[in-house]
Amino acid sequence: MFKTFKNIGPGIIVTSAFIGPGTVTLCILSGVEYGYSLIWCIIFSIIATCYLQEISSRLGIISRKGLSEVLIDIDNKLIRKIAISFIFLSLFIGNTAYESGNISGTSMGLETFIGSYSLNFFNVNINFLPIFIGIILMFVVGNGTYKTFEKFLVFLVSMMSATFIFLAIISKPNISDLLNGLIPSVDDKNFIYVIGLIGTTVVPYNLFLHSYVSKNKWKKKEDYKKSVFDTIISITIGGIISLSIIITSASVQTLFNPSEIKNAVDLGNQLSPILGNFSKYFISIGLFCAGITSSITAPIATSYALSGIFKYEPKWENPSFKKVSYTVIIIGVLFSSLSYKPIVIIKFAQFINGLFLPLIAVFLLWSINKRKIMGNYVNSTTYNLLGIFIVIISLFISYRSLILL
Repeated sequence: MFKTFKNIGPGIIVTSAFIGPGTVTLCILSGVEYGYSLIWCIIFSIIATCYLQEISSRLGIISRKGLSEVLIDIDNKLIRKIAISFIFLSLFIGNTAYESGNISGTSMGLETFIGSYSLNFFNVNINFLPIFIGIILMFVVGNGTYKTFEKFLVFLVSMMSATFIFLAIISKPNISDLLNGLIPSVDDKNFIYVIGLIGTTVVPYNLFLHSYVSKNKWKKKEDYKKSVFDTIISITIGGIISLSIIITSASVQTLFNPSEIKNAVDLGNQLSPILGNFSKYFISIGLFCAGITSSITAPIATSYALSGIFKYEPKWENPSFKKVSYTVIIIGVLFSSLSYKPIVIIKFAQFINGLFLPLIAVFLLWSINKRKIMGNYVNSTTYNLLGIFIVIISLFISYRSLILL
C-alpha cells in the first residue's frame, strides 16, 4: 500500500494548482449564498477534471511529449498559429493575472500570523508581504528540483486537506440538506457560481502542466496505470477540499449573518464560538497553503507550456524555463504589492480561458485517438462519448460565461 501511494505526485501538483485562494473564496461564498445546493457542481467538476487530466497524463507518458509540443506539431499552419496564439494568451497573460490573486491570498493567510507591513509612497500603498513571498517563490524556482517541488506540494496539500476537512466536521453539517445538494439545480441567480466552481476546477493550464510532469515522473508505457491511480486519488482529494469548504460555510450560514462573510478570514472569525480564538488561525493556514501552492504551480505550468512555443527544454535547470517563471512571479508580485485589483486583466483571462477550454478539450480528444501518437492507448468508444459530453457542457458554460462578462 505504501509503495502504491509513493507514486502519488503529478496529480497532487494539479490539485495544488486548482485549489487556490480564488477557489477557496468562491467555495466560501457559494456555501454562504446557496448553502449545500451547489455540491453537485463540485462532483461534476471533479469527474470532468479527472477525465481531462487522465487524457493529458496519458498523452505525456505514451507520446513522450508535452501537450504544447503536440500542438506545435500540427501540420496545418493556420491551425498551428491559432493554437500558439491561444496558448500564449491563455497561459502567459492569464496566469500572470491569476498569480496576482494567488500571491494576494497567500499574503492574507500570512497576515493573520505576522501582521501586515506596508509603506505609503507618493500616495501609493506598497504591501511588503507579496514582495517577501515573491522572493521565496523565485528562490524555489531558481534552486529547486522537480522532486523537491513535488514533495513540498504533497506536504502542503496534506496540511490544506486536514485543515478544511477538520473544519467541515466540526461545523456539524445537516446531512439531509447535504445529500439534497447532490441533485443538480441551476437558475439565473446561482449560474454565475456554477460557472465559477467549474471554471476554477477544470483549468486549461493544468492540462499542459500534467502532460509534462507525468512524462517526467513515469518513463515507461507500462507505468500508465500508476498515473491513472495518481490522477483519480489526487483530483478527488482536491474535490474533498472544495466540498469541505462549501460544507463549512453552508453550516455557518445557519448560525451567523451571511452578509458578514466576504472572504476566508471572515469565515474563520465566524467560527470563533466553535473553535475559540484559534478559529482564524485554522482558516488562515488553509488559505496560506492554497495560496502558496497555486503561486508556485502557476509560473511553473506557464514555463512548461511555453517551452513548446519558444523551443527551450522543459526542465527546471534550463535558463529560459526559469526566466518565464520569474516573469510570471514578478508581474504577480507587482499587482499584489500595489494592492491593485486587475479586474480587467482577470476578466480578459476568463474570456480567453472560456474560449480555450472547449478547444483544448477537443484537441485532447483528437490527439488521444490518433494511433500515430498513442498506438494501442487510444480511447474506447464509450470513453469518447463521455469526453464528448464534457466538451458539450464546457461549450455551454463557456458561452454563458462570456455573455456574463
